[in-house]
Amino acid sequence: MHVLVTGATGFIGKHVLLSALLDNRVSKVTVIGRQPPSLDGKHMEEAKTAIVQKLNIITREDLSVWDYEQDTELVSALADCRACIWCVGGKANDFATPEEFERVSYTFTLNAARFLSKLVQSQSQDAQADHPVQPLRFCYCSGKWANRDGTAGNGVFVYEAQTRNMKGRVEAALLSMASQSNGKMVTYIFRPGGVISRTTITSLGGIASTVASAGLRIMPSIVINVERVARVLVDASVGIRIEWQRQGPGGEKDTWESDDIVSWSLGLGV
Repeated sequence: MHVLVTGATGFIGKHVLLSALLDNRVSKVTVIGRQPPSLDGKHMEEAKTAIVQKLNIITREDLSVWDYEQDTELVSALADCRACIWCVGGKANDFATPEEFERVSYTFTLNAARFLSKLVQSQSQDAQADHPVQPLRFCYCSGKWANRDGTAGNGVFVYEAQTRNMKGRVEAALLSMASQSNGKMVTYIFRPGGVISRTTITSLGGIASTVASAGLRIMPSIVINVERVARVLVDASVGIRIEWQRQGPGGEKDTWESDDIVSWSLGLGV
């Protein structure tokens, strides 16, 4: 399967890229970003063969521009893409202005999703009836406590209210887009808590390392290992396990919280 990964220069995104490259179910990985991802370091050593065989890097100065009608180069590059793992974003205080935060978090994401939706709709029209096109899976890496009704900060709990409202706004828009795609696109939302790597935990040393490791074990809804997040995002984009994970007491599931991600990852051996 051909998977699109964005945000591959970021903390979560670079681990998603590595997981996708090492996953035998993924035949091609396209990375789109303003800067190419780093392919150095010990983690990428494992994926050197896969990098040569699978990886396609497209750099774009402005990630708000996804023009299906005019950008024939991008349409061709993603013609057989069947999944997108979206890791672009951040917290409100990572950006100089609220406008830039909205542009990167909302505009980039929704414009890309619209492009991909048009792409798969076109493919479905051209496909033969006995070979239907698989729905495109849009896996959005959101954040814990994302608030879809925009009321974060109205009560006592005001932590990262602007970020939570924006993440929730993007979630709602993506889910709405999928619901209007006639089954050609599905949106899966993942809300990890505080994300940390094993390398970081080890580097802390002593008591700090012990405490951090304990936090990962006893507070899966608050702190989560980045390798777990990355593996689950890739599995959701390409695997059949997502169909099992979607079944819940309340009907088909589209959102996974941090502790859900941990449970899923355990089934992957992470």
